[in-house]
Amino acid sequence: MTEMTGGQALVQSLKLEGIETIFALPGIQLDFAFDAFYEEQEHFDIVHTRHEQATAYMADGFARTTGDIGTCFMVPGPGLLNASAGLATAYACSSPVLCISGQIQSDLIGLGRGVLHEINNQMETIAAVCKHVERAMTPQEIPGMVHRAMRELRTGRPRPVEIEVPPDILERVADITLLEPEPFERACADEDLLEQAAQLLGGARRPLIASGGGVLSAGAWEELRALSEMLEAPVWMSSNGRGAVSDRDYRAQTGQFSGRELFKDADVVLAIGTRFVQPATLPWGMQDGQTLIHIDIDPEEVGRNRKPDLGIAGDAKHALAELGRRVPRHNRSRDSREAELTALKSGIEEQMAKLTMQAEHAGAIRDVLPDDGIVVSESTQVGYWATSGLPVYEPRTFLTSGYQGTLGYGFATALGAQVGNPDRKVVSINGDGGFMYNVQELSTMAKFDIPLVAVVFNDNAYGNVRRIQNVRFNGHMIASDLLNPDLAKLAELFGVQGIRAEGPKALRKALDEALASGKPTLIDVPVPATTEIDSVFPMEPLPPRPKLPV
Repeated sequence: MTEMTGGQALVQSLKLEGIETIFALPGIQLDFAFDAFYEEQEHFDIVHTRHEQATAYMADGFARTTGDIGTCFMVPGPGLLNASAGLATAYACSSPVLCISGQIQSDLIGLGRGVLHEINNQMETIAAVCKHVERAMTPQEIPGMVHRAMRELRTGRPRPVEIEVPPDILERVADITLLEPEPFERACADEDLLEQAAQLLGGARRPLIASGGGVLSAGAWEELRALSEMLEAPVWMSSNGRGAVSDRDYRAQTGQFSGRELFKDADVVLAIGTRFVQPATLPWGMQDGQTLIHIDIDPEEVGRNRKPDLGIAGDAKHALAELGRRVPRHNRSRDSREAELTALKSGIEEQMAKLTMQAEHAGAIRDVLPDDGIVVSESTQVGYWATSGLPVYEPRTFLTSGYQGTLGYGFATALGAQVGNPDRKVVSINGDGGFMYNVQELSTMAKFDIPLVAVVFNDNAYGNVRRIQNVRFNGHMIASDLLNPDLAKLAELFGVQGIRAEGPKALRKALDEALASGKPTLIDVPVPATTEIDSVFPMEPLPPRPKLPV
């Protein structure tokens, strides 16, 4: 037991738990926490941003690419609400993000007096995008609160956790007992159910594995590859599960084009670490008479979208390892599917290449990026194409915003990925609309010398909105055109290397130079309007709307 402030108790608890990198935007309710960080500057690397939204996005990018906990810190009320879009994305993508928020003074919580940064029901509000929320109302409660937060982050399904401490509690001095971190055990699946799964898979004629982000969260890619080879089974990966099997392997498959072919011929499907939404709900997915085995760390996800023939709750790494051990006892002989699956991949590549603008620009990125380079995709045509068209060779090297589809998440998320992986190359794919959501973080990029290369595909519009208005609403363009500055010059004003690259060849050259230089770089790439190119999402025009009486 040691006498210390609540702020010191919080910082020392984080230190004991192994947290080293903090993405933060300080403020008055956090003063005593940051004074405690001042005393521990040799241990903590604090990256302070220009907007709270970026703290959560950066923590998410850090977490998903490293497998470690990403930590963000901000003031209560508007600060926490600013961060909520990042927490929502992390929630959708099952990312272990620790959000630490301030609060108003402890004796005023819930009184509605309108003190600085007060919002009603702060914990209940943020709980919508968090797995667990908790508040410490005495300094002595802080170590236990941090301890429980870490347990939630390190066990079960990884999702954001929010903890908060009022400013008077951070200031108050008390005798504190710090807690040592505890080891955690994987959630082992039922052995009898795994044996049943092994029998079904071993006896399958044409087994198929559907793999999601949960396999990457569990670090289970080696076990997945071994089982795939054992079964001669293709692995159909969700967008956030890509890289679990290298795209150089003929068994690695992704996207709806391959899904249509693979699911119709499969007799037994193993879905692991995935919500399994598309194959469960779209016409090309699971059919009557096919056997579904669904394994997930979150029992609530098992059967959420389709009732499985065999549902198993458990950790992906343990489950895949056990299946790899058990399947050989039941496994039948199968012919190689290399020729068939290679032809399927080649046919899809030919179709994807017809989207010339997207394919050539994405190809330029892949050509110069090392195998272990990280790509953070965005809500833009090149990003949509990359989701299934860009080859991915290693785990945790391709990020999307998952089902949130969070426009503007990409740049700040990529900054966090680069901070977490300082020795790897990271490229951020952006549209001009989404990029401007966090354009102020060019300042953070320059200040901390973060060597990210941000590529902005610039059509001076919310391009996808504009295309829908053109195709589906008879050219009724409204609120979708943009007025952008010269982005390369803007980057230079922030202290970031700015380059303008017109066309795929120029982009390849600019990327090559930027990655070699190791400098923070923005590459502005003018592209045609989405109304002038073939889209990743073809849409048939609707019939003209009837004229209404005047």
